[in-house]
Amino acid sequence: MEKHFVKVRIIIQARLTSSRLPGKALLPVAGYPSAILAALRGSNKKHSIIFATSDDPSDDRLVEEACHHKLHVFRGPLHDVIARYFWAAADLADESIVVRLTADNVLPDGSFVNELVSTLMESQAEYVGVDALRAGIPYGVSAEAFTAAILRKAHRSAVSQADREHVGLWMKRNCRIANLRPKISSGEYFGHLRSTIDTEDDYQRVIRLFEGTVNPLQVGWLELARKLARLPYGPLVPSRELSGTLHSELTLGTAQLGMNYGRVNDSGKPTRPEGVGIVRKALVSGVSTFDTARAYQESESVLGEALQSAGQTHRVVTKVDLASLTKAASKDEVRIRVDESIALSRQALRTDKLNTVLLHVWAYRRLWSGAVFHRLLEQCEAGSVKVIGASVYDPQEALDALHDERVKHLQLPINVLDRRWKNAGVDEAIRDRPDVTVHARSAFLQGILVHPSERWPAVSGFDAENCVRTLCSLANDFGRTGVADLCIAYLRSLPWITSVVIGCETISQLEQNTALFLRPRLTIEQSKKLESVLPTAPEELLNPSMWAGVRNWSAAYAS
Repeated sequence: MEKHFVKVRIIIQARLTSSRLPGKALLPVAGYPSAILAALRGSNKKHSIIFATSDDPSDDRLVEEACHHKLHVFRGPLHDVIARYFWAAADLADESIVVRLTADNVLPDGSFVNELVSTLMESQAEYVGVDALRAGIPYGVSAEAFTAAILRKAHRSAVSQADREHVGLWMKRNCRIANLRPKISSGEYFGHLRSTIDTEDDYQRVIRLFEGTVNPLQVGWLELARKLARLPYGPLVPSRELSGTLHSELTLGTAQLGMNYGRVNDSGKPTRPEGVGIVRKALVSGVSTFDTARAYQESESVLGEALQSAGQTHRVVTKVDLASLTKAASKDEVRIRVDESIALSRQALRTDKLNTVLLHVWAYRRLWSGAVFHRLLEQCEAGSVKVIGASVYDPQEALDALHDERVKHLQLPINVLDRRWKNAGVDEAIRDRPDVTVHARSAFLQGILVHPSERWPAVSGFDAENCVRTLCSLANDFGRTGVADLCIAYLRSLPWITSVVIGCETISQLEQNTALFLRPRLTIEQSKKLESVLPTAPEELLNPSMWAGVRNWSAAYAS
């Protein structure tokens, strides 16, 4: 396929009904509405472009602006975006290339589009996307390219709401894919930066980025990325996108903010003002998700106070408290206890609707004839809860939970010594459920992985001292700052994990953790070497409930 024989069409999607930052497509950046700036920059190498918005009246003003800037406009379904793309590309030959841009990403330019198109053609893939962290570029320097033929196939085949709304999801699962690796200088890395426009903070950052730019339509994306890295404020924790929603790769675990928790917790529970300060520091560092539970004593209350004026850009994951129920409890008693737990969580978190509620113990799914799960579903229907999910402790529980399409969130314990999940095929099962958010807890195995072997629990037949030596050696070989960096970078390298849950007792610990999330993930080769070199830990080490002195098995595995 010769490059000059292939027609390339950019289709940029835009709408005004954003929930997190309403009307963001018309917010001014460098003298242009942001959506118009994104379109004009993307097409600055003279590729044809169609401004694809919805036929909903809410987007009439957007159409007026696009026409004013002489952009070709196509209007289609508001939520069926894949249909919008299908009709906007209806006149193209099958071998033509469609480049998908989005109006909230203003950095991609014509040069970036050309690199994307070249990658698609040279790789003979059907779909090319961008993994910003692996490519070392800012989140928001993003686009997709695919053939018109594959777009038509996706339009015929995609049935789920997520696939219809997010054009590339079906293609990633069903096509020959490749990833763009943009040409940046050796030693440059921008993967910890953020350039998309999704929140008010994002918008203010992009405004500052374009300040003083002589020609905002022609300045290269890489020049802007370098400027972004020099802006006088701390970089944000990176995020991953799942079904159109951003999830910070670090989720703040808050058990330590509500009670004394952890085998190697030397600081103890922080004071309430200290806990509130930790949460607010996490927010300004880019952390968008917080993990708690009714069982974590004061944790929910601390979160409620800290997040009271934080807007709607964060998510709280909590867990229902059923500790007072006996196995002989009636269905009515179970329903009352679930309702009480949810009401108390809403009160402590100061919200009318809980974002995510998990079963703290998956075994509760089968007890009481399934009454707990049924009541949680009813709470979803009533509008008190948005998402329900499960906290699991072993691979079989995870596979069981993933078989239930109503489970949309999964939390599981995993670390550098734990091969159970991969051996059982949990990673493959999660890939078949792209609608499920997966949180990994136990990254440091209650802290022992980053401490000398003397502080590890004694497990017969396992050489903790040699394991510590191997961890330190790998960290050194891979150029990591230490074992903590190695542990986090490994979990972040697993593509099926959305976010890593890590707690702290001090702001200093939080700053150390957030700094580690700004570093690159392990490469595929490094992850494979780690898995082959490190010993596989026995259940007696991986399950803190089996450690000497631990009494409550469910609390022992809490995030």
